[in-house]
Amino acid sequence: MADQKRWIITTSAERSIHDISKDLKTAGFNVGRVLEEIGSITGAAGEDTLTRLKAIPGVVDVSPDLPIDIGPPDSPETW
Repeated sequence: MADQKRWIITTSAERSIHDISKDLKTAGFNVGRVLEEIGSITGAAGEDTLTRLKAIPGVVDVSPDLPIDIGPPDSPETW
């Protein structure tokens, strides 16, 4: 089994986000959160499942879920 990595799925409005979530689960995606308000779904899967995930109707993009650190307040450095 491939190592699980965290992903953000961006969806279109052509299908219900909950129907897309069910299809993602069937394709091997471990759904974390369904963010209906912004049309995104977070979760984890191995890289070997990406082709199947991208082929699901209503999936627009599959991107790595990377940490963001904007630094401490008043820091002269930004990302």
